[in-house]
Amino acid sequence: MRNLFFSLLLLFVFQSVNLSQTIDGSWICLYATIDDEPNSTSYNTSDVGVIKENTFVAMVRRGTNTTNYLVGYTNADSVLGRMGYYAYGTSGVGGYRMPWISGFDYIEMREALDLAVSPDSLIYVANNDPERNILVFKMSADSVISTDYRMLSGADSLYAIDIDASKRVFVTQVIPGAPGKVLVFNSIADDQNWLNPPHTSTPLTTITVPDTGELRGIAVNPQGTVIYVTNYQAKKVYCYIGSPTAGYTLYTPFNSTFDDTIHATTGDTLRPGPWGVSYLKDKNILALSAAMNFSTGVSYEYGKVFFLNPNTGVYLDTLDCAEWNFLITGSYSNRGGGGWQGNVSGYTSPYGLDFDNTDHLYTVSYYGWTVDKWQYSGTLPTIPLTIVGIRRDESAVPAEFDLSQNYPNPFNPSTSIRFSLSNSEVISLDVYNLSGELVTSLINNAYFEKGAYTIDFNASLLASGTYVYRLSNDNVSVSKKMTLIK
Repeated sequence: MRNLFFSLLLLFVFQSVNLSQTIDGSWICLYATIDDEPNSTSYNTSDVGVIKENTFVAMVRRGTNTTNYLVGYTNADSVLGRMGYYAYGTSGVGGYRMPWISGFDYIEMREALDLAVSPDSLIYVANNDPERNILVFKMSADSVISTDYRMLSGADSLYAIDIDASKRVFVTQVIPGAPGKVLVFNSIADDQNWLNPPHTSTPLTTITVPDTGELRGIAVNPQGTVIYVTNYQAKKVYCYIGSPTAGYTLYTPFNSTFDDTIHATTGDTLRPGPWGVSYLKDKNILALSAAMNFSTGVSYEYGKVFFLNPNTGVYLDTLDCAEWNFLITGSYSNRGGGGWQGNVSGYTSPYGLDFDNTDHLYTVSYYGWTVDKWQYSGTLPTIPLTIVGIRRDESAVPAEFDLSQNYPNPFNPSTSIRFSLSNSEVISLDVYNLSGELVTSLINNAYFEKGAYTIDFNASLLASGTYVYRLSNDNVSVSKKMTLIK
């Protein structure tokens, strides 16, 4: 017997997860764009970029006949919202490659799988034309049109793309048989080479990840100080902290290994990988999609979105898209309602995802040819982003496991906490209220090298009062009090 709540939402709660950060409601699919006229994307849909609620752009890509184009939606629901007409499937849009045109400059979309959008309706596409351009389109009142902006990336092959609040562009490069890279380019406003020939610039910075594999997802916080990158084959999510001008450092305390598997009804063990990733900026929640690798049939039994603590990588919650499909239709490969069921996509394959300005989640079904909108039943927590404030004192050689008094104390709203480790070990640094309830986990079962560290704690979301902060390892813990006065 399938439990309804379990089907709606498979909840992972780890012992160390902050109780106030636990997501304990459920995700409901409000609508899925109909896989038929007049609202279909009309072909395989790999990603979605949301400009505002119910206004978004879908990326369509099919590799077997090099189909690649963008579909805009405005005021969308399951049956309305699509801009333009796209004749359905192989005999219709099959082989169509949307052009980017500026004067006599003409480039076709080729093997583009990912996009990023800005609130002013610019659409950035990681394209794989021979020059590997980053193409910039714009959603107008009734269609998706070209702009005059593009940038030659100089990459071997592009995959994922995101932008920060300053519209700096972060794009992943796939290098066959070698670790991939992240290239960071300046914004259109700050680099005239987006507009002017030869459309080339040296990246502000380049990051090389530790492992071979395809970097299929990238998400950046608004300030551009934290980057999350997925590696499908290595089954990891990397976290980098720093800045586009000073460079980035791999933040190893972020728990990056993805190891989810399920046993399918056929008896097969499905071993998916991490795919798209999106950062909910007003809540500091990281959403990670996971799916099988461009495969159909039994693979439709797996497709999930995980919600992660951005500081630690701990899973706070899981949206099981495949189970939702089964709950609504009784099948893993059926749209329902003769293809017109309004709140289910079927054919689970949630490769890309994005949030809107009201905290709704949008996913795609690559093989269902849809964009799906999800709503959370409760209030999503806001998690302080603390990892940008961890510093190591390279000159210190600690002789003991120690926790110092925070400074300043009392404080409003930020303070610094220093701790020392005489051995390399796994530690946690947690904050509690005086009732003993966990308020937040600044460091959660993360490995740190021997040394002295300082972490900045922003308590602007907490009420005035006295709190206890505790540093612990497997054998010992040390606690101190701090006072927040607003």
